Amino acid sequence: MSRFQFRPATFKMVFFMYLLGTVIFAILYLLPVSHKQPLLPSDAFFLSASAISATGLSTVTVAQALTTAGKIILLIQMEIGGIGVMALVGALLIVLRTNAPVPSQTLMIFDQNQNSSRSISKLMAFIVTYTLIVEAAGFLLILPAALHHGSHSFAAFFLSVSTFTNAGFEISGNGLDDFKGEPFVLAVLTCMIILGVLGFAVVMEFLQSRRKKKSLYFKVNVLMHGILLLAGFLFFFFVDFIHMPGLSFTDKIIQSLFFSAAPRSGGLASLDLHVFSFPSLLFMIVLMFIGGSPSSCAGGIRTTTFAVILAKLWSVIRGSNETHMFRRTLFAEDVNKAFLVFFVFLFLFFFSFFVLSFTEKAAPFPLAFEIMSALSTCGFSLGITAGLTVFGKIWLAFLMLIGRLGVIILIYTFMNQKKSTIKYAKESILIG
Repeated sequence: MSRFQFRPATFKMVFFMYLLGTVIFAILYLLPVSHKQPLLPSDAFFLSASAISATGLSTVTVAQALTTAGKIILLIQMEIGGIGVMALVGALLIVLRTNAPVPSQTLMIFDQNQNSSRSISKLMAFIVTYTLIVEAAGFLLILPAALHHGSHSFAAFFLSVSTFTNAGFEISGNGLDDFKGEPFVLAVLTCMIILGVLGFAVVMEFLQSRRKKKSLYFKVNVLMHGILLLAGFLFFFFVDFIHMPGLSFTDKIIQSLFFSAAPRSGGLASLDLHVFSFPSLLFMIVLMFIGGSPSSCAGGIRTTTFAVILAKLWSVIRGSNETHMFRRTLFAEDVNKAFLVFFVFLFLFFFSFFVLSFTEKAAPFPLAFEIMSALSTCGFSLGITAGLTVFGKIWLAFLMLIGRLGVIILIYTFMNQKKSTIKYAKESILIG
């Protein structure tokens, strides 16, 4: 894959496009036609940031606060957030048979976490087509159960879009309580979450080049997703669900599968999170932290980042200066970027926890859980979102935007990088 160099202006443009989109939709939510309960500007901004970042946290109950028009606006914003602003622009240019100018191509490449200009137009078209097909299929599969439980077709379609885009919103008012005894529906939702976090580029490579040799990006993502899903399933099943009363064995299996996928940016919960043990909640934080693939609806540090860090640690343990994965040597700059993402993400988490511990009244662990949920664009909460201060809402809103775009944007947007031509003498230092 060809290497692609981004200019600082690229990062700034994408960041401010998402910020502008957040403000515009917040204004739309504040219109009288959009809400049926009083809606504060801070709540509207928080809701807008949550939707465009495909997170799912909300300081208001969407089912009660928004009118039908407001819910349609939320649906549109979820779709934009899940697909990506520039992916929609790219697809529109393709429909109009217009070639995207180089600056627009650069924005599309960055918006989808790519590092190559090859086939970007094909990826844009595939993203929109694939999204519509999966959401339509999900809608048709869950519609009978939704109607059976007294819901309506729009709520079923809304849930389908929310699940695939990993937005985590629902408008029935009951969450997924109606479906906790519906293994088929939960299995469908689990598959949609997985398809959402797997990444558009991974799915496109699988469908379009089944007989060709797979890329390193494909292999790493598929392996990491398989490991995380299996680890999550085994952990939740044996730690919590195997002892949980009121569920059949089939329900326990399906719930374990669902919660092995949902914390990695899904946002929807089929059970109250308070029923889980403390170790399970900690493990959810780990899954949130890792997240999904680049060029997907998910957040977190991303699976490739986590895999590269593990590979580098293994290389160091073995005494090698190079990092290898699947018989390939990684670029040093990619390894450095992975560690940068890892530590900046952790810094943002702990710094946010430190700051918000002064302003919020929530207990320490629920607050930490909420911060990780926002930064990783997961959408899980232990029930403290509605009680956030105005400062807390704005702070978490920006964390959600950073999580959607990737923490690396924070550095490239607000810091100028200058390569030094000065080289200093090397000297050893004691470590450990």
